[in-house]
Amino acid sequence: MTGLSAKTLRYYDEIALLCPAHTDDLTSYRFYSVTQIDLAVRIRRWRELGLPLDEIRCMIEDPERAKDVLVRHGNRLSTEIEERQQALLSLRPFLQEDPMNYRTEHLPARQTLSIRTRLQPPHYEVIPEALRELMLHAKARGHQIEAPSFLVHDNDDQGEGSLVEICLPVKGEVEGAGRIEVRTFGGGRTFVGRFVGPYDKTGAAYAAVMEEALRRDLRITGVTAEFYVKSVPDTPNPEAYETDIAFFLEESRGEG
Repeated sequence: MTGLSAKTLRYYDEIALLCPAHTDDLTSYRFYSVTQIDLAVRIRRWRELGLPLDEIRCMIEDPERAKDVLVRHGNRLSTEIEERQQALLSLRPFLQEDPMNYRTEHLPARQTLSIRTRLQPPHYEVIPEALRELMLHAKARGHQIEAPSFLVHDNDDQGEGSLVEICLPVKGEVEGAGRIEVRTFGGGRTFVGRFVGPYDKTGAAYAAVMEEALRRDLRITGVTAEFYVKSVPDTPNPEAYETDIAFFLEESRGEG
């Protein structure tokens, strides 16, 4: 009825967390009231959510503190999930030969409609907002759009926040308007790794790609880019998003 084993009920009785309404002196059977059964079910559910027994006791003894206890536990779970996701990302290289499809790639020059702005974490919403603005502008004017859209990040910029350029590749004659500019992405030699997962988890992927580039003795510059290979138009599931993270490399001797 409660989902708790006899052993667990005995233990909760011993620590005075959930004492039975009556215990038979001869058989030692424990009997619980209807209200206690409801409490036992809630205790089981709280334990399934990972709440420590001392915090459960706090909620039982002082119900007004229950919300604070649950909020604190929710924050703790969020931190644990983020740490485990980063640990999983670090573990993948040991499980697969090349989980992030690392490669050196020369990106071609491309004409783009671009919006330059400053990114100030955690306000990452400026990226999808800018992409949506670029897409509406291009479709309204019948411009030929190419994929994928991408973002260029100048890590050496010294201004407030991070200077980023959100780019939508286009073909043919195009025109800008307002903060939308027609620009040429210069391309260049890069080291690339593909991250699968939501955008707000790319931070650990950047670190992984950079570490792999340095392990290969590649000389990176202060410019990075992320290419949205699979995103909102392709899948509703953020866990399935695919983002190519590119670190631009210094030109080798003999390259122009």
